Amino acid sequence: MNSMLSFITWPYWLVLIIVLVLVVLVGGLIFLVWRRKRAEGVFSAVVSVSKGAQMPAGRLVATWRQFVSKIPRSMRNKALNVPLFLVIGDAGSGKTTLIDNHAGWKGQNFRFYPSMTEDPMLQIYLGAKVVAVELAASLLYNTNPAVHRALGKLWRHFPATPQIAVVIDAGMLLEPQPERLRQSGRALFGKLEVFKELGKAPIPLVLALSHMDKVSGFSEFCAFLQKAGIPLQIEFPSGDGISALESCLDAYSKHLDRALLTQSAQDYLKIVGFLRQAPGLLKVLRDFLRQERLAQGASSNPVMRLCLLSEQTDSFGCHPFLPLPGSGEGPAPEILTVHAKAAFALAAAGLVYLAGSYRYQQDIITDIIKRADIVNTTPVTEYAQKISPLFLDYSYDLNKDTLLSPLIPKYFDKTNGLINLKLIRAIRKNYLIPMLKEAQFDQDAPFKTNNLLALLYATPGNDVGRVFLYRIDTDPSEEMIKYKTLFRDYINHNSHTEEMNDTLNGLNYADQSQQLVEDITPWIIFFRDLQVAQAKPYIEELEFSDIKRKASDFIAIAHRSYVYRDQDMIVSWLQENTRLRRSLQTQYIAQSKLKQEGILKFLDLVKHLTMSDTDACQPAMSIAQCLLQIQAVAAIKSDEEPATMRFSLEGEDFSFDSGQWSDLMLRSRITLMLRNIVKSHRSADGWAFFDTPSSYADIELASAAENRLLPAATGHIDGRLSHDAFEQQVKPTVLALADTVSKLPVDKAEQKRFSDFVLRNLNAYSERYVNAYLNYLRQFRIEIDSVWSLQYELAQLQMPGSPLMTALLNIKQNTALSLPSTPAFTAFAQKLTAFTPIQRLMVEQNGNYPELAKYQLMMQQMQAELESGEPYTPKKTGDDAAGLKSALSPAGRLAWAMLLNDESSYLKLVKAWLQSAGIASAWQQPFLAPVQKVQELGAIEIAHSADGIWADIWNSNIAPMLSQYPFMPTSAVELTMDDLIKSLHPKQGAFWVSFNQYLAPLCSYSNGVWIKQHELTDVKALLPSNMLSRLNSVQQLTSNLWDAQGSPKALQFSVRPELLPTLDKNQFPGAAQPALNYLRSGGESALGFNQQAAWQKFALEWWNAPPASAGIELRKENSPERIYADITVGGESWSFFKLLQRGQTMGSNRYRWFLDHPDYPQQKLNLDFTFQADPWKLFTNLAGS
Repeated sequence: MNSMLSFITWPYWLVLIIVLVLVVLVGGLIFLVWRRKRAEGVFSAVVSVSKGAQMPAGRLVATWRQFVSKIPRSMRNKALNVPLFLVIGDAGSGKTTLIDNHAGWKGQNFRFYPSMTEDPMLQIYLGAKVVAVELAASLLYNTNPAVHRALGKLWRHFPATPQIAVVIDAGMLLEPQPERLRQSGRALFGKLEVFKELGKAPIPLVLALSHMDKVSGFSEFCAFLQKAGIPLQIEFPSGDGISALESCLDAYSKHLDRALLTQSAQDYLKIVGFLRQAPGLLKVLRDFLRQERLAQGASSNPVMRLCLLSEQTDSFGCHPFLPLPGSGEGPAPEILTVHAKAAFALAAAGLVYLAGSYRYQQDIITDIIKRADIVNTTPVTEYAQKISPLFLDYSYDLNKDTLLSPLIPKYFDKTNGLINLKLIRAIRKNYLIPMLKEAQFDQDAPFKTNNLLALLYATPGNDVGRVFLYRIDTDPSEEMIKYKTLFRDYINHNSHTEEMNDTLNGLNYADQSQQLVEDITPWIIFFRDLQVAQAKPYIEELEFSDIKRKASDFIAIAHRSYVYRDQDMIVSWLQENTRLRRSLQTQYIAQSKLKQEGILKFLDLVKHLTMSDTDACQPAMSIAQCLLQIQAVAAIKSDEEPATMRFSLEGEDFSFDSGQWSDLMLRSRITLMLRNIVKSHRSADGWAFFDTPSSYADIELASAAENRLLPAATGHIDGRLSHDAFEQQVKPTVLALADTVSKLPVDKAEQKRFSDFVLRNLNAYSERYVNAYLNYLRQFRIEIDSVWSLQYELAQLQMPGSPLMTALLNIKQNTALSLPSTPAFTAFAQKLTAFTPIQRLMVEQNGNYPELAKYQLMMQQMQAELESGEPYTPKKTGDDAAGLKSALSPAGRLAWAMLLNDESSYLKLVKAWLQSAGIASAWQQPFLAPVQKVQELGAIEIAHSADGIWADIWNSNIAPMLSQYPFMPTSAVELTMDDLIKSLHPKQGAFWVSFNQYLAPLCSYSNGVWIKQHELTDVKALLPSNMLSRLNSVQQLTSNLWDAQGSPKALQFSVRPELLPTLDKNQFPGAAQPALNYLRSGGESALGFNQQAAWQKFALEWWNAPPASAGIELRKENSPERIYADITVGGESWSFFKLLQRGQTMGSNRYRWFLDHPDYPQQKLNLDFTFQADPWKLFTNLAGS
């Protein structure tokens, strides 16, 4: 190996060195010319293009290059090795103010840190710790492709992937204007997508909300944070800033206690107001960002930080340009320019290419030499895969895979002959000579021997070589087909044939005489079968394959006489050109009966007949395309004139007509094609009328809402189920079916079978078609999650291109099919009658839709009422709910009418319109969604208002009483009768006046109990959670204190006197004995004797404040004198209850007073009275509620 390669390596090393030197010199020259041109006018482009109509693609990068060039080279790495921020936003949003206040760039030029602010399109600020690049707002809205190219070039020259600061004006969110937000969002997210594509990854964002001084309380909030040392830095480390926007200020609420202690009351209230208002502002920002990002189809760029900024107020601790979490400082800028790097890259590539090409060729040579030895171990059946590739032209093949093969020297071009000779010798030894030996045992041994001997001596330049090369391509024998590659390679590369003489002369050869024997019987049977097949309407695939197989076998036999037709020439050549000592004479004694011209012509005809899967229509093709393909096949006419082939075998005559066989094959091919169509669409799903994939775009439910901020619907309809698809694909196919199929040269049964298949697909298609549009409006959903989106949706519904109108037009246009009055389309037409209401609804008159306009007018009126700022004025006198309505927003009033099913209810009006229009209930949701959302939002407003009103009524009228006597028996503060009457009087009491005015419409009074209004039963959380229980407690107290006319009425108690106490006469001689006990208030008394205890009615006139007393009447024996022992509470409010407090509770509502005996003061008399119900319960029930 080394000796073979040594003489071809050193000149090429010299050439390699020369080429490398030239590459380096050319690269250096290009670099020097580029530097000179750059020095002459790198910035001239910036000045010259500013006046042009279009911005050149190199403008922005020229500004960046000038900025970099102004930084001293020795300081450039350090100056640019800081975070890089790209600042974008609308004009006037505060981008420049943000940079001025936080980038720290002013004064940096004194330390040779220049900034570049002359170009209005791109301004670059170099601070000590940040490079801020401000992009003009006009670039955000510019859609010229040149701007995209300019941004791409600028991006590639940045030293690191920038982080992006998005500046948004808070004033734009305080009074959101949908059109302005939509335009701004398109531009913002469009460019963010461009930056993400340029950076090949999502880019972290910093949201800077400017002009926050427009939000009340922000200045006071910032002043408090600065004084308290609390930074206003809002980070989102996980990148979920958009989702967390609304609640991001919640963490600052815990500092309100400190604000209360350190700030003035006015400032504290403003801070509280700001923290309450800010979530609503941030929710608008969140909705704006989220909805516009979805509308643009933009993928998520993580929001990592939020900064709240103001020109007048310093946001303490807010640093928008601090490195974001997970981002490091940018790498040092590259010193080499693009062209210099390209020159060095080319030089390096050239060196690698030349050295690699030498190594590549050397490896191939080494590999080929090693592989040449595998001939000894490779069976002849694997020759074509393993050995034949080694016979390629190595001098060419060594470089055929390289890019510049004509320029690369051929290092090993003289190895060809050595390798070929080695392979030829191995092929002779391992393949051809073993074949020659084996041929001696074959029945055709003499003929095969001569052929193989000629093959061994064949070369491209001798006669036998040319004969064999011709026979390789024309000889149909099995042996020639099997070893075609081996024979061709051997002949094309054969040499040194003289060295075979001794080897071939040393072999033993078979006898040279031979006679061929023929058996005609199989031929006769074969031709009889073909006569039967010729008369059939078509041939099955398996039968045809069997005919082809047998024909191939017979063709090989018939051609056998031609295989050895060159024997005379071969023998003569071998005798004249070789030194073989073997006798080369042969005897061929055979008079074949198969040498009839008709047999050979007919077998040749059968050989060329075809019927395969190549005719089959592809499953992805439509029926129409398949029929065109079938018609094309049916139209094929043979250019040859029909010929009759006649011959005889063993006295039996055979006749075959080529025209009949052509017709038979045509009928069979078309029959097979029709059956394949049916087989490939066996499911009969209706899609057989269309190609796959379909060229018809799907009908999207929200296709008309491209410019909307809010998604209107989900789902789509397959584009194949459309008016155009039906008219262009389905209808023509079915109409042309009868005429097309009837003209095909196939059996009538096959025609009917295929026609039935098409009609089954038509029925399946009609089912799909109708069901798709029946479900169309059912899938249509209007998603409304805020008042803002509700107002936007109502405005959309009134527009000509609203999603709802688009959906209705889609249904109208695609269900108004022009169906022929043929039986095939009758069922389809019947199914389409389901869409008659939509057709009536969308009848057009002068460009308008009068029936739909009724609905749009209702939405317009409802929107006008929603947006009305006029104070509420009752539409009719005697409206019990007028007070409640005056306290509600327009949405609440509209919802109230819907909840009570009032005549003015838009829900009732819309439902009535839907019924008159005949719209099925399953399709009503898109029409009802806006009014139902008004009802939902309004119900929340009603509940919120009711909660506030109830809390106010309770806290101002009831709550103060509950801490006073008698509601709180231990209280030192006593409720006066006047206060009780002012609060709870059923006619003039403040509680009931306010309740009846505002909240009574929500409730119903029945059987002494307040319950929720019947119409509102199904509305959840409409009333405050504890309202009904408290209300009924107040009602119970009121009903006990006053009658229906508002007159006070006595409190009714049931009292039972207990047994009188007794005195021992022996122990207390002459003492007066208890004879009677009593409980008295005013003129009402309860008396007890030593009799069976019984319940007595006790009416307490609470409003008169009479004195109350409890006592015992005592009498001495035989004396009419009455002595009394009692406890009395003088005439004052609640005297009776104060009397009860003077006693002692004994359990089970039993009260006991201890009285002194008039004669024996040291002896206590027990006075007991039991109440059937707790007398305090009247007050404690309300207090406990």
